Amino acid sequence: MNKNLLTPLGAKIWAPFRGLDFGNPYAWPLVPRVFLLMGLYCLTVGLLCLYPLNNHAEELHQLVDKEKNLRVEFTDKLGKAAHLKVLKDQRDEIALTVEALEKQLPNSTEMSSLLFSISQMGRDQQLQQELFKPEAPIYKPYYAIIPVTFRAHGSYHDLARFAAELANLARIVTLSNMAIWSRSEGALTLEATVRTYRHLDPDELAAQARGAEVGK
Repeated sequence: MNKNLLTPLGAKIWAPFRGLDFGNPYAWPLVPRVFLLMGLYCLTVGLLCLYPLNNHAEELHQLVDKEKNLRVEFTDKLGKAAHLKVLKDQRDEIALTVEALEKQLPNSTEMSSLLFSISQMGRDQQLQQELFKPEAPIYKPYYAIIPVTFRAHGSYHDLARFAAELANLARIVTLSNMAIWSRSEGALTLEATVRTYRHLDPDELAAQARGAEVGK
């Protein structure tokens, strides 16, 4: 190409860049402004490539995981809050049931009267008692079980009435380990463990507490 032709062409290309006011880029012609924007874009991309983003990416992943955990925790607590009233009603109902059962438990001073009533109940039902022997207490948290070895004989109806009377007592009394066999004269013999329950005395509760402390 002729060298004389390049000079006017170069002058035409560089003409928009002459006399630019660097204090007021908004007044520049279109071509210089486009070149300026492209230069700023390339500079920004280059700086971002050089900036260490790995640490921030790891921190971002940690924050995303934390958000997921918080969402799960929030959903769980929201579900529990929705059932809170139902749980409180169930707690109150259980407390009333426990209170009613506790009222059926005698204390140690009332136990002798209860055992006498059970023995007398068998006589009232025409049972011939052969054995009525209270055994050593079995201690549980907050209460004690008083097993009584009981053996008596009588008719089928007498034994049935005796069991029904035990079930109707205001106190909690149960029959366990029952065995029934017939006698030569036609009567039946009942051998069982009559279980009664009572409250623990304050000194017994204190002894249990001391034992629990020692066991820790």
